[in-house]
Amino acid sequence: MQKSAITKLKKIGLSEESIDFLLQFYTGGVNAYGIISLEDLYGLYKDIKRQNQDYPEITFEQFLTFGEITGSKLLEHYAIFSPEIINKYCNDSGIPLTSPLLVHESVAWKEDSIHEIWYLYMELCEFSSKFYLTPDDLRDFAEHQETVDDRAFQKVLAELKAFGKPLDEVESQIYPNDTGLNEITKLVTYAYQTSPGNLEAASAEFENLSLFYRLDYGKHTFQEICTLMKRALYDLPCWGLGGYTYGKMMGIPKEDITENEYFDDSFYKDDDDLFDLAEDDISTDSSQQLGQLLLDLASDTHPHAAMRKKASYPKRLLDKTMKKRYADAGFDTDKLDFLHKFFQAAVNLYGVIELADLAQIYGDIKDKNHYPDISDDEFIAFAELVRREKVPYYVFEQHELLKNGIDFEFGRILVNEDLLGPDGLKALEGVYNVYFSEYASEYWEPEDMLAYSGHQQEKEELDMLAYFTQLGSRDAKIVSLESKDLARKIVDHFLWTSKGGLEDADPIPKEEFRQLLANGGKPLNKEVEDNILELIRSYDKNRHVYVLKGWTTDEWKSKPEIHGEQVQRVKAMQALLDMIKKHKDHE
Repeated sequence: MQKSAITKLKKIGLSEESIDFLLQFYTGGVNAYGIISLEDLYGLYKDIKRQNQDYPEITFEQFLTFGEITGSKLLEHYAIFSPEIINKYCNDSGIPLTSPLLVHESVAWKEDSIHEIWYLYMELCEFSSKFYLTPDDLRDFAEHQETVDDRAFQKVLAELKAFGKPLDEVESQIYPNDTGLNEITKLVTYAYQTSPGNLEAASAEFENLSLFYRLDYGKHTFQEICTLMKRALYDLPCWGLGGYTYGKMMGIPKEDITENEYFDDSFYKDDDDLFDLAEDDISTDSSQQLGQLLLDLASDTHPHAAMRKKASYPKRLLDKTMKKRYADAGFDTDKLDFLHKFFQAAVNLYGVIELADLAQIYGDIKDKNHYPDISDDEFIAFAELVRREKVPYYVFEQHELLKNGIDFEFGRILVNEDLLGPDGLKALEGVYNVYFSEYASEYWEPEDMLAYSGHQQEKEELDMLAYFTQLGSRDAKIVSLESKDLARKIVDHFLWTSKGGLEDADPIPKEEFRQLLANGGKPLNKEVEDNILELIRSYDKNRHVYVLKGWTTDEWKSKPEIHGEQVQRVKAMQALLDMIKKHKDHE
């Protein structure tokens, strides 16, 4: 610490011993909680001091001033962000921040702006409900002691290759003067610590980094590496759990950690009360509010700071122009026809899928279907070309959909146009719902992808359209153009909300439906309601659901091993709620 800073701190009555204590306490706090207000951190200091006689007496003013002086510039461990700046430019919650934020150095490096730091802080507060771990001595977290599991994970990373070179010889893309090995370690750790106790978040981050660095695993497997990684993360404080560790919160022995260690079938009841809390589990108004908060968090997985209000996209080109471009790229007729059908089938099944995942599915089912040989370069070249063609889907670059998106060839995102609402590229909610869905951990793979290149659920959609058209007709033989148009709008709206998982939107648009009934002179009675519900059930029965990565609902329910991060999130939230309730019961 600079002498000028020490001089300023001594002027407010802090001794050298107190200054050293605070530096260790702040470092321990930021390592344990990631981001925390100094007001909350001082509250933890007072709680720990009651049990720890070694803690010096420090006033709130001294505590606050220490943070403002030492954190005015990014130190080795933390930075301080003032409430005035955050309230003026970032805080739209309606509740002003009243004290500075202590922010971990990795957050300051990883997040692009103070806005994103603020959004992350709000997410961490929601995840943990500010139920912070209160250790015997927060200074114990000031320095991480390397473990056997850390060394095992680092050893296997050092044996991987990126772009043909050892990973520890490849330059980091984010952290200055660092290696790819250290960057991967930091980013998977960050993914876990900023989640609500979700080790699968680290697996997903490692998978993305594998694609970005084009990792060659050599003699190792993805699952083996992820298992070592999870065991290394197991004992780290999780910021999304208020500093508690995965083992403490979930009660799972480290030795049991595997790629799908988290599923517990007994956790589920049935569809209607999947995330419900029993009434006898709730004793106070604050507990009810917390229970509702945890329920909401379990179903809201969107990183809102990364989402755009509207997407940009290049202009589509004329067919003759595209024909020439394909020819110039060297695509013959057979490969071109196959790739068009394969891409179309993919968006029909999944709604949204990254090119890397699509190429993986192609590799898995290629041989048994005798598909033509398509190289990685051909997949990349076709994706780049077809995004300019007039097809019923989009191929977005990462930055076109995500504010923090980093473009790379296999990172392109295929999106079915049926996920865009009436406002087109300005209506992206359905796209994000599917893209960020965490209900399934892997994609359903068909026997033959090309079998899905045509219109899916066409009969069910036509039955629905016919019924609504009939509702708007007074004479079965004469149907007005207005009623046909209304029926089409109603069905299109239903398909959009259903495929995009738009839970807040009415599946049947009220105004159009009222007008349709008025045109046909028909009342809304139980018979009409039952008929519509039956049409919806028929539509949903065998549908490959976008938010389930192409699985049907029945298949997804019957295969707990493919349930995704959503399960982990809900389970962690329930564990956190149980811990808070036990804590309150002891008070």
